[in-house]
Amino acid sequence: MRFLKFPKNQITILTKTTKTLVVKEMQPVRGMKDWSGDEAWKREYVMERIKSIFQKYGYEPLETPAVEYFETLSAKGGGGDEIKDEIYYFKDKADRELGLRFDLTVPTARFVASNPTMPKPYKRYSIGKVWRYDRPQAGRYREFTQADIDIFGSDKPCSDLEITMVAIDVMRSLGFKDFRIRVNNRKVLEAMVLAAGIPEDKVLDAFRAIDKLDKIGWDGITEELKERNVPNYEKLVAMIKSNDLEKIRTDLEKFDAGKQGLEELGDLLELVGEMGLEKWVNIDLTLVRGLEYYTGNVFEIQAGGQWSCGGGGRYDRLVETYKGRPTPAIGISFGVERVIQLMEENNLFPENYKPTLVYIAPVNAYKEAWEIRKKLIDLGLSCDIDLMRRKLNKQFDYAKGKGYKWMLIVGEMDVKSGVVTLKNLETREEQKIKLDELESIKQIIST
Repeated sequence: MRFLKFPKNQITILTKTTKTLVVKEMQPVRGMKDWSGDEAWKREYVMERIKSIFQKYGYEPLETPAVEYFETLSAKGGGGDEIKDEIYYFKDKADRELGLRFDLTVPTARFVASNPTMPKPYKRYSIGKVWRYDRPQAGRYREFTQADIDIFGSDKPCSDLEITMVAIDVMRSLGFKDFRIRVNNRKVLEAMVLAAGIPEDKVLDAFRAIDKLDKIGWDGITEELKERNVPNYEKLVAMIKSNDLEKIRTDLEKFDAGKQGLEELGDLLELVGEMGLEKWVNIDLTLVRGLEYYTGNVFEIQAGGQWSCGGGGRYDRLVETYKGRPTPAIGISFGVERVIQLMEENNLFPENYKPTLVYIAPVNAYKEAWEIRKKLIDLGLSCDIDLMRRKLNKQFDYAKGKGYKWMLIVGEMDVKSGVVTLKNLETREEQKIKLDELESIKQIIST
């Protein structure tokens, strides 16, 4: 029987039929993706950068299970059974209702509620995969990665400031210069609804429509508000489109929610100004971000592109949802895939987003090559080595195919002379390196 040749990196199933052999490709589940090669290195680079900023601000890591009880997942925002259509829901062999986590905040709030004696504030970061049963489309997957920070226990404006500062430092660390953090407040939004004369039972309809501004524009929002039978929406739209708190302050201050919201926004913007960060922060009254969930200031990070790459806000009642003590909380989350997409669009990945590897090519000097590799690793270099006992030309092809820039040729005759050959695979230039001067390789490849 002749060997069948399949494309590289493709898993196949062979199914025998009466007349032919059918090849069926194995693919990831719809809405999910394998990450390998440069894509995987970019993900590692971004997540390490974000994590380093989180740690500099004193956040500690927390890992939670991917699977939670459905009761836990459905409690957020009063989702109830309706949330089953939006998440990965299933039952286990004991007939327990479970689901895959759809964010990293819910498991953390459950954790905080279960550990009431934990010192406050509790500042944690989590970087991990989450799952949502959305319709897959460009830039949106059903399995994606979030990088998340939260502060539990502080209701002070300085907590809002710290979240803002971390977000700014993350974006700057990743190379973004033209970005902004849009800020609004849940209580201000409530006061605008009241000032417009919209009845309580139409509040969510109004803001669900306005939350689609980036997708359908103001004309589309107007049509949707009409379809949802939201009365007096014209005044609400006018207030939001003005994006001028001073212009509508008198209307908002007629309501307690308006007074509180204006104070919360004012406190944050004052602190932002004192820290010299106002160029990155601005009020945007169109920002809604799920009114059922947030209780105060809300944030969204934009750096061009079609979508935001992060968002969050204050949610002071979530821990109580999980039978915990009243615990004010605030947080923000970055969508790793969207951050990467924006970095690619803006050419922000540096040359060293993945480690520089030296490929060691033995030529009849395997023992010596492995000894040299160990010395280079001890010097802090990253080194790959031939594991297939290939001839030099085949090793060259492999190293070039992997995108390696440097090859260290360890030949039998060179070793006897006390040298090895360092080859730049891009320029094809070669130079001899003395065996007692291997540390010079580190300097050469870093220039």
